Amino acid sequence: MKAISGYLENGRFTPIEVISLPKRVQAVLVYNDTVADENREARLSWLRKFHSSVKQSTSEEMPEFPRVHFDRKCMNLSDEG
Repeated sequence: MKAISGYLENGRFTPIEVISLPKRVQAVLVYNDTVADENREARLSWLRKFHSSVKQSTSEEMPEFPRVHFDRKCMNLSDEG
């Protein structure tokens, strides 16, 4: 028997590490009743700052970026002709 740590969110289980299982295994799901929202406030704060920055930049003009030119010829590195 093995235990796999991860997160169950909206009906989907996401393991913390990469795992591989056979096509069919017998399994038991055991979960904690506590909600894993330890960084929720930090994430919401960042998201608010991001949306504020987007709103502030709507009237800014985007500079014209130089285009990449792919006009170099291929180099033949083989010993053939």
